[in-house]
Amino acid sequence: MRHRLHSVLFGLAVFTLGAFSATLVWPAETTAKLPRVRIGYVSRSILDMPFIIARDRGYFREEGLEPELIFMKAAQTIPAMLAGGIDFGTATGTAIVAALSGIDVRVVFAMSDKPSFDLLAAPSITNLQQMRGKKLGITAFGALAETLAREIFLANKVPQEQVTFLPLGTSDVMYVALKAGTIDATMLQIPQNFLAVDEGFRKLASGADFYRAVQGGLTTTKAIINERPELVAKMIRVTQRSLRMIRSDKKTAVEFIKGPYLDLGKDRDRFAERIYEAAVQYYLQTGTVDEKVQREMIAVAAQRVKPKELPPPERVFDFSFAQKVSDSFK
Repeated sequence: MRHRLHSVLFGLAVFTLGAFSATLVWPAETTAKLPRVRIGYVSRSILDMPFIIARDRGYFREEGLEPELIFMKAAQTIPAMLAGGIDFGTATGTAIVAALSGIDVRVVFAMSDKPSFDLLAAPSITNLQQMRGKKLGITAFGALAETLAREIFLANKVPQEQVTFLPLGTSDVMYVALKAGTIDATMLQIPQNFLAVDEGFRKLASGADFYRAVQGGLTTTKAIINERPELVAKMIRVTQRSLRMIRSDKKTAVEFIKGPYLDLGKDRDRFAERIYEAAVQYYLQTGTVDEKVQREMIAVAAQRVKPKELPPPERVFDFSFAQKVSDSFK
């Protein structure tokens, strides 16, 4: 069964990476001497922003790495890692589901333990009970946004089978689909949730009020952890350096937020500082979460995967590198 699952995932990864190769624009100043590290990031939000800042400010190169950041769907990160196409992914929820399915991946860094997703709906939908019979857009089944939506519906006694979950791909598509009326509601994170409320869409619930979970961060394979531990440590150190800069240099961070990465358009000046203040509240200091949160995430993911038995946290999470790096900054 596991061999067949790995074969399917490998095939998907080959297809995925072939599609990417036709569209990626490689950096002009690639230094051949530096080992390359490939990161599959899944959102243009505050959660993946530290990796872009780290690249632009040269933190990767200062650690002896040449970065390639590849924007992809959350569901594509696992097969891409297994095929060796990327070294790290940022879709932590997807990795947890994969680990419970028998795939040897780990979450090695947690960007936040307070999900920044809000449930946004068309203005005509005034409460959660009106979501019955409606279409909810998600990036993919098994992603954190789906888990949060289901937890919200469960807590508010909305039968989940009465809501149609539509997987639409990358996170930047969700708000476009909501505005176009393709879906009735979706889970949006910062900054799209700010933009949606400003344009008249209705906020029905905040994910952080119903579920504490890792959102954003870094995932990788057990093979990389075993065979290239120095790469894992460097990757986490780069991330922490970027986060420290964001916290300590508000002016530089706000200017970055105003740039093209978050796609704020004409609203960049109005929202940039608000986004910054929200971001620094979400980022974790250590890049780790306690065992209680780890077990809760495993239990929730198991409701979907239905493994024969729940794996121990160390089979899904490995925060040993993050803890060491955090300690080194004290």
